[in-house]
Amino acid sequence: MSRTSRRILVRVGLACGLGLASIMFVASPASAHTLREAVVSEQGCGWPNGAYTQLTREDLWDNGNNMPLGEVYVLWSGSYQENCVVTLRVGRADGVASYTEAVLERQGMKTIKDEGNYAHYAAASGKAAGTCIRWTGSIKAIYGGGIYGTTSTQWRYCD
Repeated sequence: MSRTSRRILVRVGLACGLGLASIMFVASPASAHTLREAVVSEQGCGWPNGAYTQLTREDLWDNGNNMPLGEVYVLWSGSYQENCVVTLRVGRADGVASYTEAVLERQGMKTIKDEGNYAHYAAASGKAAGTCIRWTGSIKAIYGGGIYGTTSTQWRYCD
């Protein structure tokens, strides 16, 4: 094989490799927002040190479309003496804006609520040391249908 032919083959090979690499890069899904990002963000729990204890985790499932919509987390930060409810969108629902809410009820104190057409998460955080809490997390189905949620009806985590 001549030197010119080898150069052409190498250039074609490099061009194909770069082309495939760029397709792979462009076709990669956008990075999903994680629970940790929701915890440390000012728009989330606002706990920059990222330290927390997970008290509860519940799945939100769209039965009509047979797909997961999100996960509802109830968290405690001993550093900040706060609870935080995070409704995190997952799977095909992550990145698609629709009604999303997180509600933190504190016994004898003001309820904290974060709701809106969010693409990644809603989070409600507030001081809760020495008080009982209840919570709600909801997401509207992205392919039509209702709002799927979870609510605690009893006061919990009272210590």
